[in-house]
Amino acid sequence: MGDKSRKNSTSQDVEANGTSEHQQKVDAVAKAVHGHPVSEHPTTYCETLMHLLKGNIGCGMLAMGDAFRNGGLLMAPILTVFIGTVCIYNNHILLNVAHKLKSRLKLEHCPTFSETVELSFATGPKSLQKHADLFRTTVNVFVIITQLGFCCVYILFVSSSIKQFCDEYGTVFDIHIHMIFALLPIMSCAMIRNLKFIAPLSTLANISMAIGLGIILSYCIVDLPSLNTRTAVAHWSQIPLFFGTAIYAFEGISLVLPLQLEMEKPNRFASTMGVLNVGMTIVTFIILTMGFVGFWRFGDDVKGSLTLNLPPTLILSKIVVGLMVFAIICTYTLQFYVPVAILWPSVQEKYGPFQSPALAEYLLRAVLVFATFLAAEVIPHLALFISLVGAIASTFLALIFPPICHMVVWKDEGFGAFNWKLHMDILTIILGLLGFVTGTYFSLHDIIVAFSKDFGFH
Repeated sequence: MGDKSRKNSTSQDVEANGTSEHQQKVDAVAKAVHGHPVSEHPTTYCETLMHLLKGNIGCGMLAMGDAFRNGGLLMAPILTVFIGTVCIYNNHILLNVAHKLKSRLKLEHCPTFSETVELSFATGPKSLQKHADLFRTTVNVFVIITQLGFCCVYILFVSSSIKQFCDEYGTVFDIHIHMIFALLPIMSCAMIRNLKFIAPLSTLANISMAIGLGIILSYCIVDLPSLNTRTAVAHWSQIPLFFGTAIYAFEGISLVLPLQLEMEKPNRFASTMGVLNVGMTIVTFIILTMGFVGFWRFGDDVKGSLTLNLPPTLILSKIVVGLMVFAIICTYTLQFYVPVAILWPSVQEKYGPFQSPALAEYLLRAVLVFATFLAAEVIPHLALFISLVGAIASTFLALIFPPICHMVVWKDEGFGAFNWKLHMDILTIILGLLGFVTGTYFSLHDIIVAFSKDFGFH
């Protein structure tokens, strides 16, 4: 009896110590959370809406004509609405999980995207706890790749657009020379450090983008061919390329938490008529319109950006190019904000304290801009690169990590009647994994084929 009671006592002690050790680890992780501090320059509802729209309206939207070519005129709209709905749902899921963890762990600040994932795993099942740090790092890497990938695409877009304009007037330079010309304005805008001060640029960029999209649509709807001449449902092997581009166009999840926490009234971000729902509804409508009309008008000749389909001799084409170049340069600034916010605290911790923190941050920004510039120099195929970035990093961020965190955090509290949220989480993860595998494979295949043609291989 004595031995048995001692064994029970020992077992209880081990279990208690294990629980205590786990709690200590959770406390340590929670204590290390930098989070999103309250901004000294909070944004209004309209300013935040401008940021959200600017973060989602860019090169991906102009590439939707090419995406619809890979989906078909009938299938692509259905898939677009479905993907858009899932992405909006996951944006809400990420916000709910972050605020739930803040409340549960009594955090001073709301955790960032990567900290939300780390805390979800750290407080979850034992099999996941040991991987918490790995998943935090993975999310940060994917966010940085995605956002800087956007920036690379923006450099490619600006350079291609400027080249199109200059070639028309007989000033023919290699695309790489135009990239150098584009570097100065992009570098200047990337030095803006506060979202409040980026807001005027976002507003001007949205106005420019709206005018530019209006001109493109007015050109596209003239002399439209019969719908019967367009593919209704594309070959199954093309659907993954559609998926990658569509996810890229919708992928603004990295901006969701920073935008909400920068608001004067954060509760107006995720409410029924809040910034998120209103903004993403507008984004979905524009994506559908640009994709459908672009493919209907140009068919298989549609290019990776609809601006490249406009006749260079048309005066409106020159206006569109100017407006889009300005809008995309401004958008670069917003997308650039997120990777800097992730990397700067680590740089401070490893190399600081700095005598002039502002100067050190400017140096970091300059290095990152040059990194995107060099990456863009070696990636000439715009549409294929958009699909690849969307298939890899964007898929994990938008479709896989949020539902996993939701399942882990809510597992002890239940998911409500009929467990529909649990089913939605599982469906989203399956969709994300399927899109990741197929999208990455076909994107890499097409990139290899394209580069083989460039270098004369067959």
